[in-house]
This record gives sequence, structure tokens and C-alpha cells, in this order.
Amino acid sequence: MTSSDRGKDGEREALSPRTARVRWEEDLGKLDISEEEATPLVIDDRDKEAAQKWMLAGKVLHRHVFHIQTITSALRPAWGNPRGLVFRSVGENMFVAEFATQRDRDRVRDGSPWLVSKNVVILSEFEDCMQPSELKFDRLQMWARVLNLPFNLGDKKWWLPIAHQIDKLTKEVYFDHVGGYLRVRVTVDVAKPLRRCILIDSARRQKVDMYDVQYEQIPHFCFSCGRLGHSDLLCPTPGTRDANGLLPFGKGLRAMDERKKYSEGSTGEPSFTQKNKADIQSSSNAKEAGLEATSPLKSNSMNKRKAGTQVKVYRKVLPLLMDSPAANNEEILHKDGAAQVDGGGDGGERDPKKKKPTTTSSDNMAAAAGQPCLGS
Repeated sequence: MTSSDRGKDGEREALSPRTARVRWEEDLGKLDISEEEATPLVIDDRDKEAAQKWMLAGKVLHRHVFHIQTITSALRPAWGNPRGLVFRSVGENMFVAEFATQRDRDRVRDGSPWLVSKNVVILSEFEDCMQPSELKFDRLQMWARVLNLPFNLGDKKWWLPIAHQIDKLTKEVYFDHVGGYLRVRVTVDVAKPLRRCILIDSARRQKVDMYDVQYEQIPHFCFSCGRLGHSDLLCPTPGTRDANGLLPFGKGLRAMDERKKYSEGSTGEPSFTQKNKADIQSSSNAKEAGLEATSPLKSNSMNKRKAGTQVKVYRKVLPLLMDSPAANNEEILHKDGAAQVDGGGDGGERDPKKKKPTTTSSDNMAAAAGQPCLGS
């Protein structure tokens, strides 16, 4: 843009189409462009009958290239599998997501940050008439917390002044009285380090205090430079460690998940699952040391019997074999688990093809009639 294109106040002057074309041709003439190259193709690509499209462009910040199917499999369930959602690749780790409704598009846009394998996804507004070079993935929205504020700064009139210390354009802010922190929706520049703290000069406290800043659902970031998208092992500008060997940034920037916090109990004590794991681990260590190991879920008193209590033993009672006409012709022998039949004194084995004779009901009645009656 030349100096003649700007007015006295530095703003661009409004040019008529004829004037703009003349100046554009003058600029092309300086580049020694041929007439064929300077002849544009005039098209009317407006489609008035086309349905409204609601789209977002995204990029996964990672040095490795993710397949579009991997990105789709991670983001579709995270976004609630909205109806009509379509993904398509537009470059390395870049994609365009098309939604059926504006409501789904706005919900996904305002719900960032989103992650693919713990790597942040940067979202941007998209129109299909944009060029790929016009896509900018340099801003990320997330929730930040300002911790340990004095009680008097919890009033609503101080919320925005404190929030503007992190983001000058933020409008979403409220105070969480249960957690005791100020919650701010901020826009982070991924090319800059994360904000670690803010300073407040209080007239009532008569000193300058530093208050820590934490970020909710923060993805991978560099502990050396504090930027998103890479680790400290691959940092192009590594920082120096302090006397304790710690880097300038650390896990203190990561806000604790409320679901994990309340699963451990409001008193800060370990949960039942953690206690059970500790008991099992101590039992295993005792067993390795040669000590008697007992189950953490059972008590030794459960195995102790009361004094003087006799142990009752129940034995299986076998039925008596009654004499019968059928039993007189057979001799039941128990040897090695097999039964041998005496077939008329010849000592031969029973033919497996021959069936054992069965007694009829008349035989049973005759046998019962021949038995003596046992009185009481």
C-alpha cells in the first residue's frame, strides 16, 4: 500500500472501482507483467440458492501429522456427535468442520479448548471463499483463575478490572465463592508465554501483592518458554533452571479438575479406592518380606471359632442293598471303579452289546411280597 492510499488520519481512502483498477494496473506495470497475465477472469461465484453453511476451521498444534480420521474420531464424540457434522482435511493437521445448525457451531466454538491426544486444537472462523493463507490459528480461548484474592476484592465492581490484567477484551467473568477464585474467559496468544501471575497494588493492604493464575483444561505446554504446542525437550528457546533445578514454568499453571477434587472428598483425604490400593500394596510388601500377609478386606477374627464349640462332621450314608431276585443273579464287585458281572459262572466279561435285564413291576411286587414285615 502506497502513502497516497492513506489519508491524513492514517485510514485507507475509499477508492472507486475505476481508480482502483488503474492503480492496480500501474503496480502491475512496475513488475513487467504481460497483457495475458494482467487479464483477470471475471466470475460471479455467488450462489443465492445455496443453503447457509456453518463452518469452523481447526488446527492441531503438534509436530507430527495426524490423519483426518484420527482427528474425526477424537472430536466427534467430544462435540456430542451433532447431526450433520462433516470433517474434511485442508492441510497438515488442518481441517474444516461443517455443522448443520448455527447452535452446534457456536457451542463448539465457545467450548474450547478441545484436545486430540492431549494436543490443543485451535479453532477459527471460516468461509469457503477464504484462501488457505488467510487462515489464522493464533488465538485460543480458555478459562483462567485468579487465586487467593482478598475477600473485599470478591465484590462485583472489581471483577472486570482484575480480569483485564490478563485479557483487555474479556467480558465473561464471575467469582466462584465456593472455590475462592475469580474465573475469567480469556483469549491466549499461542505465540506468547502463558501469564503466570498478576500484580495488584492495594491501598488497604498498603503493598503490592502477586496473585497466581491457573488455566482450566490446559493442553500440553512448554515448561521452558511457557508456549503451547511443544515440550521443553524440543523448545527452540530453552530457559534456565533455578537453584532447585526447576524451569520457569511448571504444573502450577494447571488448574485442578473439580471432578477429581470432589471424588477425593471435601476434607482432602484420599478416596476409598486409593486407601484400598494402599492396603493391597502393603500386604504385598509384607508377603515379600516373609511376614504373614492377610487380606485387607477380611479380619482374622472371622476365622476364629468360639471356645468349646464342637465341629460337626456329616458323612454321606449309602443305601442298603436289599435282596431281590434280580440281585441274586448278579454279583456287584467294586474294583478299580469298574463293575464285573458273573454270567452263569463262566467268568467272562459282560458283552457290551447285551442290555442289562430290567425287572418288571410284577417282579418287584413279588419280591416285596416275599420279604418279611419288620415290626417296630
